[in-house]
Amino acid sequence: MKTPLAAIARGILRHCCNMPVILYYKLRSMAYPGKDKYRGAWLVCERGIEAQDNGYAFFRYLRERHPDQKVYYLIDFASPDYGRVQSLGSAICYNSYEHKMALFFAARLISTHGGYMMPWSYLLFRALFRRRGSVAYVMLNHGVVKDDESDVMNKRSTGFDLFMATTQPERAWLLAHPGYGFAEKEVPLVGAPRYDYLTGGAAKRQIAFLPTWRKYLIERDPEKKNSYRLVKGFESTPYFRAISGFLGSQRLHALLEGHGVQLIFRPHPEAQRMCPLLASLPSCIEVATSSSTQLMDLLQESAMLITDYSSVAFDFAYMKKPLVYYQFDQVEYRTKHYREGYFSFAADGFGEVVMDEAALLAAVETTVRGGFQMEELYQQRVDDTFAYRDTGSCERVYQAIEEMGV
Repeated sequence: MKTPLAAIARGILRHCCNMPVILYYKLRSMAYPGKDKYRGAWLVCERGIEAQDNGYAFFRYLRERHPDQKVYYLIDFASPDYGRVQSLGSAICYNSYEHKMALFFAARLISTHGGYMMPWSYLLFRALFRRRGSVAYVMLNHGVVKDDESDVMNKRSTGFDLFMATTQPERAWLLAHPGYGFAEKEVPLVGAPRYDYLTGGAAKRQIAFLPTWRKYLIERDPEKKNSYRLVKGFESTPYFRAISGFLGSQRLHALLEGHGVQLIFRPHPEAQRMCPLLASLPSCIEVATSSSTQLMDLLQESAMLITDYSSVAFDFAYMKKPLVYYQFDQVEYRTKHYREGYFSFAADGFGEVVMDEAALLAAVETTVRGGFQMEELYQQRVDDTFAYRDTGSCERVYQAIEEMGV
């Protein structure tokens, strides 16, 4: 484990490298002809390469319902999602010169992922080149905080001025845990913008399989600068064995084919490197990617969800559709990825928790034969968890940002 002293040293080195870069662009911004275009604007971003999450949902809402609001979406113009943003107007190419210039004049930086809004340290940028109160960093988040992420999502290290909460338990956790460091007014309960577009209508005979990632399964690639690769021996890890074993199960294939059900496996963006390692699969199983399949469309169209620890379960449960948690590596996950927070999958979750492939297959079969119905126990948990089940989340986010007073 790396020592705190080493972490401090890395931070100092990063700031030293960032400072001349930010200074260079600051000097360029003083003569930038488009400064009035971006002065006071809101910049919205996900990870710079996509428009599928709360960022895009909120941006879409602003363009359609608040067209007078000066807002721009940051996305790589080579992204498959660029056309969706372009159709709404006001796109800026991610990490471009224009992106860097806009940062010096925008009033609100609205992101679903910490660390992606800027090509440099936000804390250093604001401390040196934006006067206090001239800019605010808003965290939309891309999921419900349920684990202990206080080491990476706290106010001190991120600089978030506003952290949007989706559920009341999440908000209570963010305020009660001293590691996060947020004040009451900094964590408004608003819901998730993308939920406004989840209607929960008729679904296909389709199961979505969406396991999340494990940060300890990738490593820096020594042969490629700023690139990562799967860890050595990845195919022997519990993660790969569990996923490939389930997808390759003859029992699963027979169940799907016998009931006319399609299973869509969509790996987490970080896990898409594993796709070439999967054995040939029957036509009843499709392997999709973030570039080929919109996550919201997949959730909307699916009748059942299989995940492990992913907060995408909240989206699915919001529509009161059945799901199951396949947690084949609980000890390793909690030790190496995220520590457990306030949320207990057994006591608070929206579906059965299973540990092995046989139990998972039994749960899937029960749900398929039962007509894809969510049990009453889990429906009640949905009602107890979500303060809002309406189409007003985007407007609540908008009002919360407007009321910041900076």
